[in-house]
Amino acid sequence: MKKRYAILGMIALLGALVGCQSPKQQGSDSTESANTDQVMDSRPFVNDEKAAKFRFFLNIVGEEQTDSTIIYTAKSIFREDTVGLKIEVLKKIAAGVTASGEPDQENGFVPGAIRFSSLGASSDHFVQALQDLFDLKDTGKMTASVVAPLVFSSNNEAIDLGTDKQATYSFKLFLENELGAEAEVFAVLDTYRKSFEISEKDTSFRPQLIAAFASN
Repeated sequence: MKKRYAILGMIALLGALVGCQSPKQQGSDSTESANTDQVMDSRPFVNDEKAAKFRFFLNIVGEEQTDSTIIYTAKSIFREDTVGLKIEVLKKIAAGVTASGEPDQENGFVPGAIRFSSLGASSDHFVQALQDLFDLKDTGKMTASVVAPLVFSSNNEAIDLGTDKQATYSFKLFLENELGAEAEVFAVLDTYRKSFEISEKDTSFRPQLIAAFASN
């Protein structure tokens, strides 16, 4: 399976060059009752509602740790509603790009290295925001299941979130769904600016992207 993503891994490396603009840093709050004012001052959820491809921004407002992961509470504002996700990331992720710039076929692809789950109402609003922006049928709320894509690390250094190092890490995600082929998106975790960003690779994946996050 890893070999079939070799070309896609190179595309992911290009995606890593897409930088994050600076949001205002927020305080911590890891509960669904986080004050909406915390995220009102951050960048909006979407870069441009008329853009050909969307970039979705979530401000990290809280985090907690397990032995092997960090769980981020990430939220933003879309048309006066708070949208958000719980994002769990492995503390240690191997580099996916070798020193020569080639995808590491053995270590670069990690199933479930990043996992998404619902925060409740704000995650339902996340799914509804995608539906509104994509102008697709309303599929309801966010799934109660954990969304665990195959993750390609577009980084040429190993990630260790268990340290005090602050950096920007880029990934490509392949999200399984009931419609068929995986939905492919780029993702950026910025531990300095406290943000998580998802960028569209191709608009043809929109139905699959919603299907990956929505409840049946």
